[in-house]
Amino acid sequence: MSAHPTEQAKALFQQGLSLTQAGDWGRAEQLFAQALVLAPGRPSLMQNLGIARVVLKRHAEAEPLLRAALDPHAPASPETLGAWRALAQAQLALAQYQPALTSLERCFALGETGAIPRAQYAQCLSRLNRGAEAITAYQRALHADAQLPDAWTELGNEYRQVGRHEDAERCYREALARGGDADMLHYFLAAMQGDAHAITATPPHYVRQLFDQYAEQFDEHLVRQLGYRGHERLIDLLPPEAGTRFARVLDLGCGTGLCGAHLRATLLLRHDVLEGVDLSPAMLEKARARQVYDVLHLVDIHEFLATPPEQPFDLVLAADVFIYLGALDRVYAAMAQWLRPGGWLAFTVETPGAQATAAQGMELRSSMRYAHALGYLRALAARHGLTVMHMQEEVLRHDQRQAVAGAYVYLRRD
Repeated sequence: MSAHPTEQAKALFQQGLSLTQAGDWGRAEQLFAQALVLAPGRPSLMQNLGIARVVLKRHAEAEPLLRAALDPHAPASPETLGAWRALAQAQLALAQYQPALTSLERCFALGETGAIPRAQYAQCLSRLNRGAEAITAYQRALHADAQLPDAWTELGNEYRQVGRHEDAERCYREALARGGDADMLHYFLAAMQGDAHAITATPPHYVRQLFDQYAEQFDEHLVRQLGYRGHERLIDLLPPEAGTRFARVLDLGCGTGLCGAHLRATLLLRHDVLEGVDLSPAMLEKARARQVYDVLHLVDIHEFLATPPEQPFDLVLAADVFIYLGALDRVYAAMAQWLRPGGWLAFTVETPGAQATAAQGMELRSSMRYAHALGYLRALAARHGLTVMHMQEEVLRHDQRQAVAGAYVYLRRD
């Protein structure tokens, strides 16, 4: 006679626990899942299965399971601390910052004192735009353990956001001394010092991380809150000489697809093929949902442009993209192969103060974005066989309630 399902579930559960102690989380997850089929709804099984899936980075599967297993109104039980910690981690990975904040508060109520959960709590506050509270929370996390380079980096970012650049620089140096991401931290330090030539390109993984985090709120924040219209203006200001018929269009740094959507909606412009390029998977997911692109490429722009296309393009767009690239020599040079003769490159840049010259070329600002001098853009065009057809200076958006000066630039391949 076979064992009762409840007994079978207990045996599988115990085997799963032994495997977690041995570090075999994959097999443990399978046994916990089998046990839950035999004993559905048992909280201990659900919690341990959820914890295993968090360890395996299967956050989307873990989060609803853990949430169902944990009662936020139940009396405090220290035995559930590991499950609450795992739930918070899953919610943080899924960008569910308010729920993650609540779960972490439950952890603290159960006696959690670790520095990493405190740093995660600070991260949630930061993502919820509660900057002053985030600073305090990061300070507490680092008081508990000063050997957290990511927490030093994030604290530096919070200081930078409120203009405390000396404090930000100190934090970045602390992060660097503790083994933080050297490429990114040197870039941050160069931005604090306004040294565009120390770092001539933004680290791609920084841009990817930035926009993966930003994707969910991108359109709402950029367009509605900051009043950004660069994606529309870039297309609407195309000079008459460009015509209205483009067989092939490429959208560099397409993001969530704002440019592509406006291009499709502009009835006066006709095109057959529209392709987009971006290095953020989360942004491309948003662009794909718009259903306006024929092809989307998940790749860094420089890597993408390094391989010539099978067919050149009639129009290449780059709205609010070159501010993250820095030096533009490689982009300009690539246009000899990516644009057909007579094809157009249209892009936006932020522009530096009047003191910047063509020789200086660009500024790396404390915003972590580059500004490009118009003289620098003209010199590059002459060097790479591109004719400047039009440059129009305008305010691109508002940031920290300050107008961001920029320009719409239109070049034609000779």
